[in-house]
Amino acid sequence: MILTPYNIEREVGIECYLTNMSGIGGRIKTIPSDFVVEEIYNPENFSKIDKTSDYNVLDKTRKIYSIISVEKLDWDTHTLVREIARRLRISKKRIGFSGTKDKNALSTQIMSIEGIAKDDIEMIKIKDVIINFLGYSNSPVKLGDHTENRFKITVRDISSDVDDAAKIITEINKEADDKGGLPNFFGMQRFGTIRPITHKVGEKILKKDFKGAVLTYLAYQSDYEPNNTKDARKYAEEEDFKNALRCFPSHLRYERALANHLVANPDDYIGALNDIQLGVRMMFIHAYQSYLFNKIVSARIKDGIFDKIIEGDYVYFKNDGIEKVDMKNVRLYKSLIDKGRAYITAPLIGYDSVLNDFELNLVEKSEQMSGEDFIRSFKIKELPELSSKGTRRPISIKTNITSDAIDDALILSFILNKGSYATAVLREIMKEEPLKANF
Repeated sequence: MILTPYNIEREVGIECYLTNMSGIGGRIKTIPSDFVVEEIYNPENFSKIDKTSDYNVLDKTRKIYSIISVEKLDWDTHTLVREIARRLRISKKRIGFSGTKDKNALSTQIMSIEGIAKDDIEMIKIKDVIINFLGYSNSPVKLGDHTENRFKITVRDISSDVDDAAKIITEINKEADDKGGLPNFFGMQRFGTIRPITHKVGEKILKKDFKGAVLTYLAYQSDYEPNNTKDARKYAEEEDFKNALRCFPSHLRYERALANHLVANPDDYIGALNDIQLGVRMMFIHAYQSYLFNKIVSARIKDGIFDKIIEGDYVYFKNDGIEKVDMKNVRLYKSLIDKGRAYITAPLIGYDSVLNDFELNLVEKSEQMSGEDFIRSFKIKELPELSSKGTRRPISIKTNITSDAIDDALILSFILNKGSYATAVLREIMKEEPLKANF
């Protein structure tokens, strides 16, 4: 175990590395095609796709969805969905997808489009996007439909020659395997890479400090933002929302929505929050849950119990859900964990959460309130749609990392379960400052 030297990681609850070996350094995403990700689906999901029929002869008494494969370079998922909807002149709500993918990448994912024929889809031509029609289905693609993501990531500017770097990766892989796998941290993207504040906003909402939540989102400054944005945030800090609105650039649409509401409705901070879309508001709560998850995982690593089952633990079984550990069967659980068939979990805390003593003590120390009161705070009377009952998530990642040298760069290939972050794997291998690494 090595403590992280990077304050930006500590701010989001990532306090250490599991492995002791020095990393290879380097940088990812020098160009978008350096970061390749492909969604992996259970074949049964698409076993009933009609690949041959003409749209006009299909039974229209049930909804019909065109299933497409989309390969996109330097497009984020939501922006591309809006563009496809615009080209087809339909609501974006008719387009389904399983997961969101970063903009700065070459990614392949499956989507569904309700009530649009193959011929119309094949007319769509968008720069740096390839759309392949797969067939028709009576079921849409829904969030979470894919099971895994396959990554192929080029790391450039590494701190040693590629042969030495490849040996370091092998050693880190081995040490991580011996310690139960790599930590399943939520990556910087969850919190905002250059301005990691989404969890801070979530914390304010949970404490019913709605003014503080809005001002944190509007006024928290980053050294990496342009001057006009910094000026806008200074005005917001002074609660001069009219001038803040004047200075915020058009692409910061959530900041503009908040400021615009407060110009028209002074002191209505709950109303301002309601003026931004639900998914973004939920992101604030999810980010704070993620921050606490990271802190719990960090604490288990530092206390030497990352791969140890303790009283009150819950274990996740692949395809069989989550079960509280019976300490009489610890050896059986440990055997299943070692085989990759089960995983120790930590909570994404919500109003239905049950914590073990280790988790409870950490939360009470962090939040300076009783665990019971903190758990109750996730029922948000003023913003009930943001209430979260919580869940659990595996604390470890088990994957096989392979590396190939090309010139003075390394290409790393691995597969992760959906919801796990490639940067959680990369940070352990690279041990580089997150912004320098381009996480």
